Amino acid sequence: MIPAITRMHEIQVTLQTDKVERIPCGTSSGVVVFFDRIEVVNRLRPELAYETIKNYTIDYDKTWIFNKIHHEINQFCSSHSLQDVLIDKFSDLDDSLKEALLKGCKEWAPGIEIISVRVTKPNVPEEIRLSY
Repeated sequence: MIPAITRMHEIQVTLQTDKVERIPCGTSSGVVVFFDRIEVVNRLRPELAYETIKNYTIDYDKTWIFNKIHHEINQFCSSHSLQDVLIDKFSDLDDSLKEALLKGCKEWAPGIEIISVRVTKPNVPEEIRLSY
């Protein structure tokens, strides 16, 4: 007889903060900057935890938070100048990332609740920073 349960994992269903680190950002003007950290406060809804894990494994946050943040930053940076990334549009970035995460999760992974997103200022290469 084969056992019905072969593995067990503890899954956190309280608030957690995922830290996506060292994210490259290639601007439309050709300058590459790095975001040291983007923090995503999220929660796995207990009533949808089984379905989420079944569909995306225990590493559901890799797909829906870590990879999605990298993708969205790449999209944002490639269509904006260094001036936009650093100054003009930076204040809207956390809200636009949150909206993108919410949209994806609502459609494909409703068990993941996105609470907030915090973006650190990107690091600019020294030679660019001095002339900026």
